[in-house]
Amino acid sequence: MNGPKIGLYAGSGTSHSWLWFVDLFEKAGFYDLVFLDEFFVQNNDIKALDVLVVSGGDTFAVAKSLGKEGGRNIKSFVEQGGLYIGSCAGAYLPMNSSKKPLDWFNFVDVKITNLSKTLPPAEIKTCKFCTSYGCDFVFHPVREAVALKTTCFFDRKTFIEFTAPLYGGPGMKAYDPSWVLAVYEGFTPKTSFLANHKIATKTLVGKGAVVRVPMGKGCFYLLGPHLEHPHFKQANQFIIDAIILETDRVQDQIELKNKTAKFSSKKEVSGKQAKELLLCIRRELSNSRIVAGSLEFLPVQWLIGQKVYDPQKVRVYLEAMWKRLQKLEKNKVLRLDPGLYDRIINAAEKVTIELRRIKKQIDENLDSLKTAIIIFDLLHILSISFFNLYFSTLFKGTSPYHETIESKAS
Repeated sequence: MNGPKIGLYAGSGTSHSWLWFVDLFEKAGFYDLVFLDEFFVQNNDIKALDVLVVSGGDTFAVAKSLGKEGGRNIKSFVEQGGLYIGSCAGAYLPMNSSKKPLDWFNFVDVKITNLSKTLPPAEIKTCKFCTSYGCDFVFHPVREAVALKTTCFFDRKTFIEFTAPLYGGPGMKAYDPSWVLAVYEGFTPKTSFLANHKIATKTLVGKGAVVRVPMGKGCFYLLGPHLEHPHFKQANQFIIDAIILETDRVQDQIELKNKTAKFSSKKEVSGKQAKELLLCIRRELSNSRIVAGSLEFLPVQWLIGQKVYDPQKVRVYLEAMWKRLQKLEKNKVLRLDPGLYDRIINAAEKVTIELRRIKKQIDENLDSLKTAIIIFDLLHILSISFFNLYFSTLFKGTSPYHETIESKAS
């Protein structure tokens, strides 16, 4: 059997953290990956997926980009048996809210524990401490690694303790306590306190860190901390185990989807043509990396929506693609959707142009916010297109997913 078809939302509003899911799934052998923008969700192309992943970023911007139609499609996807995994901003997204445009995503009866009408005093002055939420505030009492512990609802015999980093994700209180699979157990020597210890403890300890909410034939997994972060192997395994467990329950439906799903036909390119295509991609990425490197240590940040971005984030996107080029170059055949290669090259060329523009603006002390917005929009287009090429080339209709299941069973 084939493994699950996983869609990663990497469109407007997302931060770079979805790239951590790319690393996680690639290491686990989940190659049947599709990288989505908001139009993919709005057109309901997600109905052919088995798993939909929405990672960190700006929750309001994600909700606005997906729109009311995107919200309807996500709800239908889960009701029909799909698995939704939301991390950080992706966890906030489906919670009940009266705030626009979040009110298009009122899917789960889970409350935020780090929500307050009056903002508690900050121990460290940082833009990452809080964001406005109507007349209230979502505040973040700690950052970095926190201690988590599974509940009896996850495994009645064994409680598992592990750590994962918290970068703005929620503490959660579920309507049904049995939905809570893991709680915040405490803090670690690496925890950075943005509020005092007492407030942090009251806000998080004993509260939901991982929540599973059933809906129809499917369910929502809400992850407060970034369990997908590549430096936290036990947390990574939690996600993989959840996907195996949930998709194994609906395996008949997955195989039916694989048989009936209609995706755009892919063109195969080989030999000299494939080599020349990859050479063009390498050249453009190299140009962008050089300019991005010159920006990395400049004292500048941009507030885009409710998220603060710095020049280092540009390199994160570029390096994630650069390190995979060699693996693509070893393939004798590339598999491309129509127009995919042109989208990659056009976006890569524009990224380099805009990076040069923003370097000049910063050097001349000019406002660079508009250019930064353009750059990060282009990076979304470029990375979505590149990773669709990368995984469609790696995935040949089979996956080591079944080996993972068999090893678990043995």
